[in-house]
Amino acid sequence: MSRLEEQINIDVPAQEVWAQLHRIDEYPKFVEGVKSAAAHGSSRAHLDIRIGDGEQAFETRLADRGGQKVMDWTVDKPELKCAFAVNPLDEEHTQLQVRLEYDAEAVRTAFGGPKGFAQVHAIEEAVRTDLEKFKDLLESRK
Repeated sequence: MSRLEEQINIDVPAQEVWAQLHRIDEYPKFVEGVKSAAAHGSSRAHLDIRIGDGEQAFETRLADRGGQKVMDWTVDKPELKCAFAVNPLDEEHTQLQVRLEYDAEAVRTAFGGPKGFAQVHAIEEAVRTDLEKFKDLLESRK
């Protein structure tokens, strides 16, 4: 299992970052490849994803650790686990931390793309780009 940890500072209050993470239907605005997303209650979401020429649908499980401001996402195939932690820096600034655990070969099998280290690098770049888009989306609403 590969593990990726990234973080970004966002110039909005923590409660705005937390609220945006829960707007599942807006994930296509900042997550590359997500064509549509919809929540099913408070613990499930459906994602339609396009990577390259392929399209797939995924059901995910969500879990909030609201008191800790942590949201967990889990996908069974390919096996992906993601946690978003919202950490207030002060009243107007927040750090968002992302931890992603995945099997690079399973991701390549599901979505295509390069092998080995190149696949890991592609995933790292995608996560960084998505975090920047998330930041831009929130800061543009100020």
